[in-house]
Amino acid sequence: MTPYYETELGKLYHGDCLEIMPHLEPVDLVLTDPWYYPKNQKTKNAFEDDVFWSKNKIWMKEATRTLKKTGHAFVCFSSQKMAKFEFMVAELSIPLKSRIVWHYRNAGGRCADKGQFGKTYEMVYHLGYGNQLNFPEKWGDERFDVWILAMPQSNFKDKKVHEFQKPISLFERIVKIGSFENNTVLDFFLGSGTTAIACERLNRRWIGIEIEEKYCEISAKRIEKERSQLKLFA
Repeated sequence: MTPYYETELGKLYHGDCLEIMPHLEPVDLVLTDPWYYPKNQKTKNAFEDDVFWSKNKIWMKEATRTLKKTGHAFVCFSSQKMAKFEFMVAELSIPLKSRIVWHYRNAGGRCADKGQFGKTYEMVYHLGYGNQLNFPEKWGDERFDVWILAMPQSNFKDKKVHEFQKPISLFERIVKIGSFENNTVLDFFLGSGTTAIACERLNRRWIGIEIEEKYCEISAKRIEKERSQLKLFA
């Protein structure tokens, strides 16, 4: 397979993750943020919902196969239909080790509406087989299961370029804890390249897969910018 973009540490592939993952060697860490329905799609019929969950089950099964038997997986998932996601994980017999609550306070456009409380959190599911995490010796917030980190905004230094972009601080923490130096990290919904950027900062090998070419281009530019900054301070 020919990468769309690569560095000394990683490779980005443009294509369908279910076609590419069977060709990959086992990895130490899976970190991914699965696809969502676009926010502007207000209604979804039963057929679309069935397709969404059937595809989720397929990629989760393939991710389980790709993960080493000492590895970990961290999967970001919206707080909606968490029970259905956990049932799917149980069906696949991959251990659910922890539920991390990512709490963000800068949720400007997500105010309470129609009798519901404003949403200020998302779940990060910690799955896998490994028994050892790379926690720092000093106890801090990262050892607990509620993390308070701001979500990306258009006025931040690292500007929001993807509708569902996650903060680098979140993924950097996961990569640091869930892997060790020179481990390989896989993100098969790379989106805007946040996982790869975290890996470049932490000297982890990485593999990214993204089906939309426009986001492959965005990822490549963001990663290259990060590498240039790292060289300045090396």
